[in-house]
Amino acid sequence: MRTKTYQMPRSFVCDVLLLVEHLRSHYSLDRDTVDLLRSIESEINAKIESLRRRDAFSKYKSVPRGSGEREILRREYLDLAHVHKDWRSTIENFLP
Repeated sequence: MRTKTYQMPRSFVCDVLLLVEHLRSHYSLDRDTVDLLRSIESEINAKIESLRRRDAFSKYKSVPRGSGEREILRREYLDLAHVHKDWRSTIENFLP
């Protein structure tokens, strides 16, 4: 069964991360709470990575074709998407 997902604003994500860090540094927590905080932190980090990939892809696609900046942004996106260098093409598109 697929888990339902929701979009959330970046400010909310940052606030939750700050809360998690505050709880860790100011309170002695039991093992279950620490596990829960780690789970929350892991999910938030995954969401942040997803936002970074999406932002890099949007920047890459919004630059006009043929510009040197577009190739730089394409490589940046592929790095964030963890596409191995051996699997990358040297040209942007195979079709004219």
